[in-house]
Amino acid sequence: MKLRTRLLLLTTLLILLPALPAMWVTRHLVVQGLNLGLSPEIADALEAGVRQARNEYQRERADLEKHVDDWIAAGAPPGSAPGYVRANTNGGHGAQADPSAGSRSKTDSEGNGNRGSAADPSDTKDRTNATTGTPEARERPTPGRPDPSPEEITVTRQLPSGDTVTVAARLSEEWRDDATSLAASLQMVRGLQAERKELANRFWLPFLAIYGVTLLIALSVATWIGRGIAEPVMRLAEATREVTKGRWDVRVAAIRKDEVGQLGAAFNRMVETLDAQSRQLVELEKMAGWREMARALAHEVKNPLTPIRLTVEEMGSRYRGDDPDYRKLLDECTRIVVKEVESLRNIVTRFREFSRPVELRWEPLDLNEIVTEVGSLQRDMEVSLDLDPNAAQITADPDRLRQALMNLARNAQEALLGQTLAPKLHFATRPDGDRVIVVVEDNGPGIAPDERARVFEPYRSGKADGLGLGLTLVKGIVLAHGGRIDVSDSTLGGARFRIELPRTQE
Repeated sequence: MKLRTRLLLLTTLLILLPALPAMWVTRHLVVQGLNLGLSPEIADALEAGVRQARNEYQRERADLEKHVDDWIAAGAPPGSAPGYVRANTNGGHGAQADPSAGSRSKTDSEGNGNRGSAADPSDTKDRTNATTGTPEARERPTPGRPDPSPEEITVTRQLPSGDTVTVAARLSEEWRDDATSLAASLQMVRGLQAERKELANRFWLPFLAIYGVTLLIALSVATWIGRGIAEPVMRLAEATREVTKGRWDVRVAAIRKDEVGQLGAAFNRMVETLDAQSRQLVELEKMAGWREMARALAHEVKNPLTPIRLTVEEMGSRYRGDDPDYRKLLDECTRIVVKEVESLRNIVTRFREFSRPVELRWEPLDLNEIVTEVGSLQRDMEVSLDLDPNAAQITADPDRLRQALMNLARNAQEALLGQTLAPKLHFATRPDGDRVIVVVEDNGPGIAPDERARVFEPYRSGKADGLGLGLTLVKGIVLAHGGRIDVSDSTLGGARFRIELPRTQE
């Protein structure tokens, strides 16, 4: 399974695992809340309250009717009406009641528990200045209230004189508010009970919708993050496969600053290190092959040299003739053969030295001090130094390092022979991270670009009497130190040798 797919599945699992108990708890809370808020007990209590309010209204009305009947029986004296007279009618003509008739009734002033209060007609807060009307007209629902509750109780009676009188008593505001609240609450509870299932869905569906949107957003973000992680890893895996095929020039983009970017940068550094080590290994193997060939050649050449010399000397000493010309020729031939044998013996000695592996004696040293010492020994050239103090301290073999620099200086001096320009030699050092750089350059004829790749191979010399082992020995010493050496054009016009050495050795 691909990494991106695993990341998506893991993200989905991490989202759904806490979602399942959350969904169960939410549904349980919604159901319990509806069961508690819409229980039959609450509806029964509200209905009982509404019935109690209705009974209270009927009782108040009966009390008012009794007081009105008593008032009429007493002759309907003015000023003693149980409420206030709203209208007198006679033959269909209405007349406004006498203001003095609006005094408090006896029953209300005695506090008989009646919720109705007799209002003074002069009190504009408690009196309604309607002219004619009927009980049905006055007991209308108050605008804006969810349940009709009368503002006052009205009783209409006929006087002994034949006139009709209507007496009204206001209901208290507190009672009307309580009755309206009870009716509205009962109506709401019954409506919610009828829509209970739909109400539960109204709580449940938004939760699912919100969680679904959250899941989609999370999966989108996970896809984006997974792509950002998986694609660099896939490129890294592809680059690794290319490296296994021997392609050391493969690199991955490491522009990110997170751990994936650090992994790409580490991969690039690893490939660079492996490339350098591979090149160094190849060079060491080539050097080992050249040394083995030099050892074999020295062995094969050295063995017949001594017999050749002894035979020639024996031939010259055994001649007993008296021919002076022949004696002279014989002596001259003997001298030439002995001289060439000694020359071959010197060459064999150099081959034997080259065939031996470079053995180093490690110790801390001052690189700038060795470079200054080598420069001071060059008497026939103008030497300039550009030494960085930060490149001074390294761990190396001072004798071998001095030998390598002397060989480069001697190679420059030999290349400058016969030149009309004043010979110049320049040494420079500088730090480069955990390595140091040594530069040796001259103003000689330089090295042709097509010869630079083979200039460190043995037996390739630009001099007639050279063996081509000088630069090969330099490269062997540098490789033994774990370094690198290359050649390019110098700013002085000649060759520029660049040596790269590690600061410390493991």
